[in-house]
Amino acid sequence: MSSSVASTDTIEGSGHPLCFKTRAGTARPGVLGLGDAQDLFVTQARAMGGHQKEAVVQEGEHGSAWRMVSDEGPALQGTDLAPFPLGFMSAALQAELLQRMAQLAQKDGVALRDLQSLGFNDYVFEGSFFKGTGRGQAMPPRFTVQAKTTAPDEVLHSLAQRAALASPLLAAWATPLQNTFALYANGRRVQLRELRPSQTDALDPFKTWAQAPAPLSSEQAWPEIVRKAPPVVVKNPTPPSGWEAGRVDIPIHGQCASDAGRGRSLTWANRLGGSAFAIDSDDRVQGDQAPSALAHGHAGIAFCFMTQLLRYVAHHHMKVRALRLVQFSPCRVESGRALAMPLDTHVFVHTEETDEVMERLVQMSARTCYLHAALGAALAPEIQLSARG
Repeated sequence: MSSSVASTDTIEGSGHPLCFKTRAGTARPGVLGLGDAQDLFVTQARAMGGHQKEAVVQEGEHGSAWRMVSDEGPALQGTDLAPFPLGFMSAALQAELLQRMAQLAQKDGVALRDLQSLGFNDYVFEGSFFKGTGRGQAMPPRFTVQAKTTAPDEVLHSLAQRAALASPLLAAWATPLQNTFALYANGRRVQLRELRPSQTDALDPFKTWAQAPAPLSSEQAWPEIVRKAPPVVVKNPTPPSGWEAGRVDIPIHGQCASDAGRGRSLTWANRLGGSAFAIDSDDRVQGDQAPSALAHGHAGIAFCFMTQLLRYVAHHHMKVRALRLVQFSPCRVESGRALAMPLDTHVFVHTEETDEVMERLVQMSARTCYLHAALGAALAPEIQLSARG
């Protein structure tokens, strides 16, 4: 199901890597460490054409900005050239959990080696997409964490529990949030009557970017931060079903290894023929050669919401020429615990449709977005641990 939004450029036509730094920061976000901190991650995203999307994530006021792209696979008639939105979240959740376990272990003097995880995220679509009665749902994230350590089991369990509590991303999943929205049609702000309205204004990315983001020539980053990986052998694949069936199960699997602040994640949809993507993250408090796990996670939310916008535009043949959004994602950590805070999303459209049609577009997209569904529910993580001496 391709979008009718006008194509501007393409992922394959830019000649750029799938992810690169577009602005060098002077300091990493404080929320990546163990101390009290609050930072605002800002994601600017645009539809490129089809299901290809581009985003730039600014990591806090003084952090770097990273450009990344997303696409969909054959099921939604995407080109499958970049990670699907839910893959960014799969990678981010695992890297966040492992990195915070590693930080806490170092602080406590606990030796952990070969820190790895398997991650499972299950999503469900119920209702009719075509009739506009569909609703996205998310299940609690599940992790199996492995490490080599001589520490007692209770110490490892404590590390995992404290790490989950310290993660702004996992806190957002565990705490029901009332996210806010704003809509701008042809430069005018449109009143939203059903969704919780934002109390602020945002600047259209079209006005902030004179040209498409490009890599910094002087910056050294890890090569191929995001890349397509060899196919994964899918075990017990979920059978495909059509959107008209009333229920669609979407199982996202992944794995991650964390070492010295670097998360190396692999993610795929557990279906036959699904592609796998490798996504690296850098959660060191000093220095950055890749986006933080938080940046990947917030990009995934923006990409997922935009996928739903594009699907409804295409299905209902809406006269929408351009589509962009800005997402404000505050993150806060106090006394070792992350405090979940609502996201604020601003949608910008160039359209010939009425305000009522565009309001309906945003409402339906918010209702079917799997990651907004996750953030609106109480989905505490389920963690199993396996220690080897």
